[in-house]
Amino acid sequence: MIFIVTGENESGPVSATCETAVAALQQSRRLADQGARIVLIDADGQEFAPSDFKRLFIEPGPVTT
Repeated sequence: MIFIVTGENESGPVSATCETAVAALQQSRRLADQGARIVLIDADGQEFAPSDFKRLFIEPGPVTT
């Protein structure tokens, strides 16, 4: 799966593509650290704030049946 990380800085919109969920989360943090606003991660057509993305893709809870 390809993840697209987007944000907006003083120059306008910025984006990057990442091949892993961990790389996408790291890129979102880099953009935020560089002053980007409204940083989102697109995963399969759905956009997530970095905190939600981390909860859903990086640290999922145990699967219950």
